[in-house]
Amino acid sequence: MLLLPQKARRPHMILVKTTAAPILQQIGEQVLDLVADNVTDLSMRHPPVSHPLFSAYRLSLLTEVRAYLARPAPSQIELVTATDDGQLVGFALCGLSPGSRPECGIYYAAVSKPRRCEGILSLMVHEIISRYAVVSLSCDVRLVSVYKGYGFEPISLRKQQIVMAIGQPREETPILDPDELARQPPIIREQMEASARSTEQAVKAANKAMEKTRKAEKAKAKNFLAQYMKAKRM
Repeated sequence: MLLLPQKARRPHMILVKTTAAPILQQIGEQVLDLVADNVTDLSMRHPPVSHPLFSAYRLSLLTEVRAYLARPAPSQIELVTATDDGQLVGFALCGLSPGSRPECGIYYAAVSKPRRCEGILSLMVHEIISRYAVVSLSCDVRLVSVYKGYGFEPISLRKQQIVMAIGQPREETPILDPDELARQPPIIREQMEASARSTEQAVKAANKAMEKTRKAEKAKAKNFLAQYMKAKRM
């Protein structure tokens, strides 16, 4: 998950609301539109738009988010929305642990590109941390300083990202397996159709470049966390 940084300019007329899943279709479709516009940022693999199989990555992410939004009650899933005059301008998708004092994991969050740098993400994050004593998320190394500003601290690694938290997470939140979702027939069909529109050589080259970037980011995250923990112990 990648949460984009926001500058401090104060937004106006923004309504922030938290709703438990299942989410009404009208709101859900707006969320999915925002997801579709931010696939590279939101997907753990960060597929570039130029990747021959980008449409399959997009469908896989949309399928995952749609499944969260449709979870039946009690869903342990919450959607934080930011709207301006009824139009969705940002969202944060969260999972909750069971129990009377649930912990919160921020799975995905995005702000509409024309509305960035207005503090909309800050409003949503503050809404979340005002409701839960323990909140966690994962982000790329370059965004660690942003979330430290909200009170999050690095605690571990998740693939090529840094896991950050307020409080000490101990409970499990409901998480869908993206790899399992990627094996669904519609996604496999889209992969095949996208591959047919390209060439085997182009797909291999794009996969190789993406894997190289992933390994570099993973090494960067591992080194960052080691240095951070070392400095913290001193």
